[in-house]
Amino acid sequence: MDAFPQVLLGPGDDCAVVEVNDGGPILLKVDQLIEHRHFTLGTPLELIARKALARPLSDIAAMAGTPIAALAGCVMRRDYPQSRANALFDAIHASGMALGVPVVGGDIASFLDDEGPLTLSISMIGRVHARRGPVRRSTACAGDDVYVTGTIGGSFLESPNREFVFVGGGKHLTFTPRVREATWLADALDGDLHAMMDVSDGLGLDAARLATASGVRVELESSLIPLSEPTRRVLHAIADGEDYELLFTVSRGTALPTHVPGVGTPLTRIGTVVAGAGCVLREGDRVIDVSQKGFEHA
Repeated sequence: MDAFPQVLLGPGDDCAVVEVNDGGPILLKVDQLIEHRHFTLGTPLELIARKALARPLSDIAAMAGTPIAALAGCVMRRDYPQSRANALFDAIHASGMALGVPVVGGDIASFLDDEGPLTLSISMIGRVHARRGPVRRSTACAGDDVYVTGTIGGSFLESPNREFVFVGGGKHLTFTPRVREATWLADALDGDLHAMMDVSDGLGLDAARLATASGVRVELESSLIPLSEPTRRVLHAIADGEDYELLFTVSRGTALPTHVPGVGTPLTRIGTVVAGAGCVLREGDRVIDVSQKGFEHA
């Protein structure tokens, strides 16, 4: 990106960072939501619209940013009912208002046949944290403590062959992007907040991505991981994906409360950053490579 000095950070992190007219950097993110991939037939329009906006907003939060505005694109079948299309557009607008992200424009197109899945594409602009700046996934340090917000697992039904079976009405449709939590972390920790990303594809896979970007290894402790369902198997939970929690590293020994003040979201230490590569799970005497434990959206 040397030919484009306004691009401060390109592909590879949760958002791009671009300088605009010497007015400071902004965050840019685009995310898609595809029928049969990210939601099932029969999912209420309000939940489809909310998830479409909440997913890129979670990425804005992952860099400790706050949203400015969004644009919505939609591709639907030629025979998609006009009344349902109108209801979807109203739901997108209402969801944006509820999440604090005004939807300021967009585009509509249709497939050439009647077979294509309903597809929403949301582009979002965010403001970087005024003092801390964008928190990247590539700045974890050996010796850091690893934390996560909220709980992990519970978006998928148990399935022996990992079929696409979302829990109906589960948290993948109702999660709250951790914008307030990320802002508090950046405010309270400043330089002691080293690296951060959102957990969308599974704790194992995403922790490995953070490790790879930072040139380190993440070691998770099985007994410390906060599960959405106490009876759930840890190895299944960390592979579920669709958690939309914050995974972050802080300077070793940094004192954090058990919950984010004023918000109430749990903060749990789940491991350590060490020299090496990838992500492993320590489960008693076993050390399990979980670098590929996750759900790929693509």
